[in-house]
Amino acid sequence: MSILNRWVGKRTGVWYTWAMEIRNAEPIIEFRRRWLIGLVALFVVLQIITPSRAWIALIVGLGGTLAAGYCWARQMASKVTLTREQHYNWVHVGDLLEERFTLHNRSSLPVVWVEVDDRSDLPDYSARSVRSAGGYETLEWRSEGICHRRGLFTLGPWQAHISDPFGLFLITFDYPETRSLLIYPPVVHLPSLPLPKGAATGTGRTSRRALDVTTNAAGVRQYAQGDSLSRVHWPMTAHLDRLMVKTFDLEPSGDLWIVLDLDAAVQAGDGEESTEEYGVILAASLADKTLRENRAVGLAAYGRHSADAVPEPLPTLAMPQKGMAQQWRILQALAAVRAGGAWPLARVLAEMDRNLGRGMTLAVITPSCDPAWIAGLLPPMRRGIAPAVLLLDPVSFGGAGNVGSLRGLLAQLGIPSHVIAKGMPFKPIVEHRRIGRPEYRVLPATGRIIAVEQ
Repeated sequence: MSILNRWVGKRTGVWYTWAMEIRNAEPIIEFRRRWLIGLVALFVVLQIITPSRAWIALIVGLGGTLAAGYCWARQMASKVTLTREQHYNWVHVGDLLEERFTLHNRSSLPVVWVEVDDRSDLPDYSARSVRSAGGYETLEWRSEGICHRRGLFTLGPWQAHISDPFGLFLITFDYPETRSLLIYPPVVHLPSLPLPKGAATGTGRTSRRALDVTTNAAGVRQYAQGDSLSRVHWPMTAHLDRLMVKTFDLEPSGDLWIVLDLDAAVQAGDGEESTEEYGVILAASLADKTLRENRAVGLAAYGRHSADAVPEPLPTLAMPQKGMAQQWRILQALAAVRAGGAWPLARVLAEMDRNLGRGMTLAVITPSCDPAWIAGLLPPMRRGIAPAVLLLDPVSFGGAGNVGSLRGLLAQLGIPSHVIAKGMPFKPIVEHRRIGRPEYRVLPATGRIIAVEQ
């Protein structure tokens, strides 16, 4: 089971209540029919000038309606509560975002209608709804939407509006609270990508011996003073009747640096079908694949963040590390980063050169067909760093460039490359499916009640 599968399993069935009760929102009662007061005053004046039972009936009727509406509004303001809960506090592209609203009416009077006005900025999603509830009733409903775009979004602020049956008074409950929702990019199965020879997958053996314990045992030697007892090879010691210790090979690190080109000048396409989104998906998936091979992965992407107003891009760096925590860091960085500014790939590679150590693998993801950036790969190659390039074909995304000539230059230098075109099918590692509300069925044999998904 992959790292991502384990994450999904840990978050199942968790609801996060993030809104306070409606009565704590300091409801505001607004009188919407002020002209009725003037009308009642007019009838009073007419009754004084020309007394009549008709004016009395109108005064009593309108006055009683105003009093009943006000009392109804006061009951709604003090006896109605509402909570908003979110299913999961993070999601991936393609996941189902689900929120649950619960209305508690502790009054004997019914809630004629309650309108929820949501001001979330999540694309293609809104929790707006109109409901009604009877006296002493608890009403629950859900708001659902599919997450189509990665990034950092805000759920809320939101308001709830309730009115009396006559439409005279409007009770408004304002909720300024917001919750940030981070939508991670999808992690997909990668095609067969060329990896640098000798530094890409698996482990290697060298002629140098390591001073520390590694995963590669090379042989045995006689015990020397200072050797740890944990390195003693007991079967060989018993066979030769003298202490023998294991020796180990120096294993190539195999650390992977992913450099994602986010120069706005070379991007092509729009929305989900763009080189920017394809590059992010490839970076996230390549990091996941490498981390599951128990190798360290680092990320470098010079772009702007979702909430940044600064046009100059900022570096997004995640130093190479292993484990699930590193996958979180990389996905979080990729979720919020955007193409922007003017940091060409040649400049990024020059900045990255100081962070690249010997024995590493360098994976460059770019839609740039300018051969000038290839020179940035030469200094790392001289230090034994093995580069590979994932080229996003800008022509297929509606841009300009010649991927074929660039691949030819890379091949002359012995740098493997792979072309990714628009429309490439991405199969998610985790299949996202819509989870329906359960139905309950009684087993005829045992009488046990079980939940069955629709």
